[in-house]
Amino acid sequence: MADEIIDESDEVQATDIVFDCPYCGKSLCIDYHGAGLNIECSDCGEEVVVPIPTGMELDDFDNSPEDQEIRIINLRNSLAQSEARVQSLRVQVETLTARCAALDEANETVSENATEIRERIAIIQRAQADIYRAVDGVSELIGVADGESAAAN
Repeated sequence: MADEIIDESDEVQATDIVFDCPYCGKSLCIDYHGAGLNIECSDCGEEVVVPIPTGMELDDFDNSPEDQEIRIINLRNSLAQSEARVQSLRVQVETLTARCAALDEANETVSENATEIRERIAIIQRAQADIYRAVDGVSELIGVADGESAAAN
């Protein structure tokens, strides 16, 4: 069968396509009829496109009706997987967009709270300054009063 990956125990033929899985690096080998097909890596299970040998086109291969049917089935499977992946990515984008909006809202709330806290700190600092001035005034009055009472004695 054209999409059958040749096991390591099988011999590699001169017409076989030997290539590495782009995901895990495993060396894969497949009959030349598999060029352009999507296959599953025997190691990592990822879907891999069998490369077309340099200088060749798909039309250069013997295209029996069986080979064409396999290609069509593989293309349909690949399309279905791609559509499912697109849908999954859309859901992820929607989720991330909602999270981003929530984070923007939370950031705005934090910013407003920080502004309010700064304003309250400024009020407290002014009140402290007023208290220090009042204490200094009272201290002066007490000092003057002590001085007057000492002078009177």
